[in-house]
Amino acid sequence: MSRGRLPWSQPRVLALLAVALAIGAPLRTMYHLIDVVGSPTQFLVVAAVALVLGALLTRVLHPVLAILIGAGLFGLGLVWYVTNLTTNPAVGVLFADTVELLTGRRLLQITNVRLWVSSFAAAPVFLTTYFALRRWYVTAVTVASVALSFFVLTTDAGVVTTLLGVVGGLAAIGFGRLDSVASGTTAGGSQASPTRTDDAGIDAGRRSVLTRLAAVIVLPTVIARVPGVEGTALSLLDGTGGTVEGSLVDAGESLTIQGSLSLSKTLRFTIEADEPRYWRVGTYDRYTGDGWVRTGTATEYDDGEFLGNGPADRTRAVGQTVEVASAIGTVPAAWKPVRYQGGPDVLVTRHDGIRPEGGLESGDSYRVESAVIDASEAELRDAGEDYPDEVTERYVQLPDSTPDRVTETTATLTENAETPYQTALTIERWLNRNRDYSLDVSQPRRNVADRFLHAMTAGYCTYFATTMAVMLRTQDIPARMTVGYTPGDSAGPNRWEVRGLHSHAWVEMYVEGWGWVQFDPTPAGPRQAAEQQRLDEADGDNEETSTPTPTSTPAATETPFQGQRQTPTPPPTQTPRSEATRTPTRTATETERDGGVQLPKLPSREQTALGVVALLGTAAGLRHAGVPERISRSLWLRYQSPDTPAEDVETAFQRVMYVLGERHRERRSGETVRAYLDAIDADDEIRRLARLRERLRYNRSVSADAAAEAIEIADTVVAGRSDE
Repeated sequence: MSRGRLPWSQPRVLALLAVALAIGAPLRTMYHLIDVVGSPTQFLVVAAVALVLGALLTRVLHPVLAILIGAGLFGLGLVWYVTNLTTNPAVGVLFADTVELLTGRRLLQITNVRLWVSSFAAAPVFLTTYFALRRWYVTAVTVASVALSFFVLTTDAGVVTTLLGVVGGLAAIGFGRLDSVASGTTAGGSQASPTRTDDAGIDAGRRSVLTRLAAVIVLPTVIARVPGVEGTALSLLDGTGGTVEGSLVDAGESLTIQGSLSLSKTLRFTIEADEPRYWRVGTYDRYTGDGWVRTGTATEYDDGEFLGNGPADRTRAVGQTVEVASAIGTVPAAWKPVRYQGGPDVLVTRHDGIRPEGGLESGDSYRVESAVIDASEAELRDAGEDYPDEVTERYVQLPDSTPDRVTETTATLTENAETPYQTALTIERWLNRNRDYSLDVSQPRRNVADRFLHAMTAGYCTYFATTMAVMLRTQDIPARMTVGYTPGDSAGPNRWEVRGLHSHAWVEMYVEGWGWVQFDPTPAGPRQAAEQQRLDEADGDNEETSTPTPTSTPAATETPFQGQRQTPTPPPTQTPRSEATRTPTRTATETERDGGVQLPKLPSREQTALGVVALLGTAAGLRHAGVPERISRSLWLRYQSPDTPAEDVETAFQRVMYVLGERHRERRSGETVRAYLDAIDADDEIRRLARLRERLRYNRSVSADAAAEAIEIADTVVAGRSDE
């Protein structure tokens, strides 16, 4: 079918597809944000209605009115957002959220992110659709780019998604110009002055646009492989490396589950305390599928102010005095801190933790008093599941895309558990017994908890804690991810030295009537062995020459959760395996992935789309440079496949004439073969080939021996061309 019979020209179709790619990048980001906190149905309905509305009004609405409608949709979105907020005053919340977003806070940290995104989506979708269908491609791309830029500023848009949007915008502008040339129209569909064009020119333009798009994609990919760039914000590749401490306590308001990591032996702080504890630095409540985010904002703390005992009346006081040995950005303390005194000013987080307003330097010190839950194992086992509404609203959240098999597997494992606490014990024990500890792992794609539960056999603390928290949430049990340090190495009575290698992640589960109780599903023995190995490897370093040989505390060796629950459960090896703790059946494919046969990691949808564009652009650039023709010509010259005698003689003759044209000059129009050969003083072999061709032309036939001779002459001439 000819191009003229199509309702739209090829350049217009390509331009509209590129606009879809440009607006698809922010929409993809919004979809991910909605998916993290619940069902995306409402968001999809809003986006679909805005798209249909923009398409229907394309030919009947003036652009100025369209802009006003877009602004109106944005205003209605804000009104909808404010009127649906449950926090008072609603306008104050809107203002606070806006200020936080403009200062670099992630949208995922906003409590009402689902409502915010649904309110924001309509305006950019409507305007982009309207202007794209009117052939105002630059305006359409501008709207899409503004939306994407917002998510880039909030760091919610990933590098690959952002690049996909940039590629879509550039492609839309390039193909849009070709559409204007092909159709003889200007932006808005008005008729332009006649412009002569042809298919060859349009085809060359398409190749030019694709070539530039390939350069936009390939260049960052090449830069990403430069040493020091991989794993940074400039990299399109999955970064690995760094330390466990860096991935945990330095993660700030968000934490992404990473791949292989190492341990740091740097001394962070020395702590004097009434008893060894897990020194908590922060918690995360919103699970994103590939990591965690901390929602809410911190408030100022008056030095010495009492923070309260929390929900449990029976607590015991644990005092801690911390001396900072090297720069840290946290305030480690046992849960739950109720009073702080020290030089560095601190803030109180929404999750009742404390963090410094700035960083802490070597020589800083502070004192924290904590109220530790003083409950027996039996009391915790008997607790029910009547949780406060504010707890269930925040701490049972899971992405809507979480595979159902996570819930099904957890339900099977815990079917014999009668209370939430028993459910947590079963999950903790199962992970401890059925997954190995390793720092050398590949960063999983998609849902980390699902992959660790069903397709991995080893990981480090982040994987264990994430998986346990998600498994608890599938059973509607409030749980959260907590990071900090294990007790550290004994340095005297009631004194411990805590290093970077003691950084750790664990789980806190809400127990009715008692509050947040600690669980640690990571196998303690292998983790401590890795820490000791790191110290042994660095034994000859000069980083800390006066450090005594570390001695593990009883809390770190008896059981991973001894430091939190007063009556510890027996170590996993002493607990009989029940039907509820048997390992689920694994498929052969999953086993092979965990064993010696490692299947390659498949690219994401965004990476696949970029790869397709890069391949098309590279192919167009190579064609524009004539590379395929040169390769084809080179193969034609060097390798002649036998055919019929007549075809063999003719092909051999053309091969020789091509070489002679390169070596001397091409045969002129009207010049006979004999005259040409005389002019360039061709040798006898070439003249012999010319006579064989004359015989073919006049006699209409040639023998197989003659054809073989012709091919041999041509091969000799071509070989001589290579030697010149």
